[in-house]
Amino acid sequence: MSSEPSPVPQSPVEQSAPRRWSTADLAGPTLIFVGSFLIAVTIALPTLLVGTFRTIPLSTDFTTVATAEKATILDRCSLATPAARTLDADLVRQQRVVAVQPSDEHRVTLQAGTSVQAETLRIGDRTVEPEDPRPGSDADADSSEACNDATVNAVKDRVTLDRETAEPQLSARGASEIQYDSNQAPVLVPDRRGFTYLLPFDTSLTDHEFFDVVTRTTVPLEYDGNTEVVGKDVARFRAEVPATDLARAAFGRPVGTDVVITRPASWFGIDGPRRDLTATLRHRSSWDLAVDARTGTIVDAKITVDEFYAFPDGTPGVPADFRLPHLQANFTYDETTQSEMSRLASDLATPITIWGRIVPIATGVLGVLALVVGGFLINPAWLPARFRRTDREPRETASHSD
Repeated sequence: MSSEPSPVPQSPVEQSAPRRWSTADLAGPTLIFVGSFLIAVTIALPTLLVGTFRTIPLSTDFTTVATAEKATILDRCSLATPAARTLDADLVRQQRVVAVQPSDEHRVTLQAGTSVQAETLRIGDRTVEPEDPRPGSDADADSSEACNDATVNAVKDRVTLDRETAEPQLSARGASEIQYDSNQAPVLVPDRRGFTYLLPFDTSLTDHEFFDVVTRTTVPLEYDGNTEVVGKDVARFRAEVPATDLARAAFGRPVGTDVVITRPASWFGIDGPRRDLTATLRHRSSWDLAVDARTGTIVDAKITVDEFYAFPDGTPGVPADFRLPHLQANFTYDETTQSEMSRLASDLATPITIWGRIVPIATGVLGVLALVVGGFLINPAWLPARFRRTDREPRETASHSD
């Protein structure tokens, strides 16, 4: 007689025990989460992080040097001689622009110091140093601003800008003030408009406005096509500053010069009665700027300056076309400045390229791949048949018999 063993009943605890998730089970949801995160990063980087790189840096600090050969200047020493004298000169225009206070996340104050100095002078056929004695220089030997100082003129400009638009922001604590003479107070410019030292990031290739520091006027800044500087594609902009009588608001001028000269007619080279004449200083200039449109950096500039003394219209005995040159020069950025400003533009653009293009492309591609792979792991039926995992057949239960 045989008997079959009765099955052992399973306890309630064994029947309701939860199934543990394996690594394979967690891989799919994890990849879905990672992919979604990477897609969110791809969207957020260009819109949130990169926007902070498209503002004027609070660390702004750059210097430009422009040279002018065969320029013409009025010899200030001739103010003490019987006749006016002009000299041929080689000039250097140096400008430093640095961010100062007040500055914050929305605005930045730029201070620009600009000077024009003579490197060499030519009197007749002789080349002389600017500091060398020459006729008339002994008249102001005790002056703190000698006529044979190498400085032709100098100016300090201070302006608060919006960090995004690069436009003057003169409300609240912002201000625009220009100092032409270290011995006189700065001139306030409460209605200042236009760009001077830089343009905004992503500069539009359209016409803008330019502010001229010497005349304190705003003129059109016209887009004039594209060009190339040091291998970089840049946009050209041109500004024309018309002849302006600087005596109209004589609140200071560059060191060692004056906006008004009163001398005998013979000093100006005008024949006629022996009398004193008064001439005022006029300024006109043209600006040809090469701008890296992506960062607003001026990588090259050609500046033509024409300053001269002239008499009021209708002055008796004076030719209508009379001009006494004060400063006539064509300044051009030197090669070192072009290279440094081009490098500055590249440095400003690099974070935008990395975080606005390269990283989003990488995170976007990885995010899509993670979503696709995660989806296939969660639902293998999406895979082609040959790639599906086949479960092993369950082992048969051994039977027990007598």
